[in-house]
Amino acid sequence: MILPIEFRYRKPRVTSRDKRTAPSGALEHQDLLSGFVRLHVLHHAVKEDVYGQWMIEELARHGYRLSAGTLYPMLHAMERRGYLKSTQVQVGRTHRRVYRATALGQEALDAAETKLRELFREVVEER
Repeated sequence: MILPIEFRYRKPRVTSRDKRTAPSGALEHQDLLSGFVRLHVLHHAVKEDVYGQWMIEELARHGYRLSAGTLYPMLHAMERRGYLKSTQVQVGRTHRRVYRATALGQEALDAAETKLRELFREVVEER
């Protein structure tokens, strides 16, 4: 099954405060890197249950600095689109929402892997 690829461009709103506090170059590449973040989430959610704080820490290990205010809406959107399914589990006295990839999420990751390999060859190996 070939999945449709949506291309949407939404110009990020940048305030003067953002310009003062953001690391150099972070805002101008955010729209490109968000696709990598989603793929990273799917990669882990295919293998095991993931939850927001763990995902933030995992992404930080790879150089992505995301706040909960950025990641959680992304997880919710991926769930609405059918790539993830969430459940609540009890951890001690609190509840944690954990996410797992659906069959559609696995399918999307497989399709992305093919495209990623092709892109990697063009961008990295042809240099």
